[in-house]
Amino acid sequence: MRRRRGLTRTGGLRRSGGLRRAGPPIRRTPLRRAQFTAASPAQRAKVLGLTCLVCGRRPVDPAHLVSRARGGCDHPGCVIALCRLHHRAFDRGELDVLPWLEPGGRAELAHALTHVALLALLQRVTATRWTPANPTTERRAA
Repeated sequence: MRRRRGLTRTGGLRRSGGLRRAGPPIRRTPLRRAQFTAASPAQRAKVLGLTCLVCGRRPVDPAHLVSRARGGCDHPGCVIALCRLHHRAFDRGELDVLPWLEPGGRAELAHALTHVALLALLQRVTATRWTPANPTTERRAA
């Protein structure tokens, strides 16, 4: 390896003593929370006066079928009415809302398909992981 002119190699950084800590580490920069995106006024107006899609309780929150982080928008068709309990379960991926969206929520499902692919929407709405079938396995079973 060639050395450049004018640069000399030094002994590197050397520590004269061991590492000492006087107490717990001090955070010098504040923790950053994930940005919270509230529903638009049009989305809030859509769910105003509605009951929860699952249990029929009030009050309800506008729950995004496709989150803004995944490409959702502020259109009222992007949300469904869920109570706080079911909204949290839906966001954690523990609630299958597809039975309650058929047939009345087809407009919301169609709008959500403008933002994400079909399998991504099915995974979000049914709380299950959908994988494409292997055609070679299906032929052997038949």
